[in-house]
Amino acid sequence: MQHISTLLLALALLATASAQTSAGEVIRAVIDNQRGASGRVTITITVERPGRTSEFIIDSVSDGYDRSLIRVVAPAREAGQAFLTDGDNLWLYNPRLGRSLRLPPSARGDSFLGSDISYRDLAGRDLEAHYQAVITTEEAEHIELTLTPRPGAPTPYGQIVITADAATYAPLSFVYYDQRGQAVRQISFSEFATVNDLHFPTRIEVVNLLREGERTTVLMSDYTFGITIPEACFREAALARGCP
Repeated sequence: MQHISTLLLALALLATASAQTSAGEVIRAVIDNQRGASGRVTITITVERPGRTSEFIIDSVSDGYDRSLIRVVAPAREAGQAFLTDGDNLWLYNPRLGRSLRLPPSARGDSFLGSDISYRDLAGRDLEAHYQAVITTEEAEHIELTLTPRPGAPTPYGQIVITADAATYAPLSFVYYDQRGQAVRQISFSEFATVNDLHFPTRIEVVNLLREGERTTVLMSDYTFGITIPEACFREAALARGCP
């Protein structure tokens, strides 16, 4: 009996390890699809608030992993602002002051251009690095993962539920919950483009679930993937001069 119990325990541990590995592979594929391959894309951000709407045009280059340079092109009053991420290092550039500022980890959750998007959303692979994923639902069309923070992770959220396409692992929605279990934010992905075997969402909608009428829509256009981005584009000097 002891040998049987030991065998059953070993099988249970093996099954748990396999599930965890599968969840890690799925979240990696989801983030790969969300970010796309290395390349360049024009991003239009529309911020809706009760009684007003703002629009920003942004040029973005990325290595498809954890390095990206984002520069505001329009409107004129915001043009020249830039944001650089390289792993856990993040910098902001203010053209009026003519200098860059390195963001502390505590500022990663701050709003980007007053929108419902945070710097953390733009910072690469934070979901993969800072959360432990578990597959909670597997259906013919959809797969659901529940993410909980790793010990010491710099995040205000207690849980994130991700829904993805079961066949392609293209992201469909992210729902963010606070430490009390209340849903506070939702990101929805749609209008996918197939690029280098990735299923890249070209329309993203971010809704504040606590404040009615507050949402941000992100549209991707003029995208070119699978190209080599010069190393100079991911250095601090590129914040001021841009990426050629």
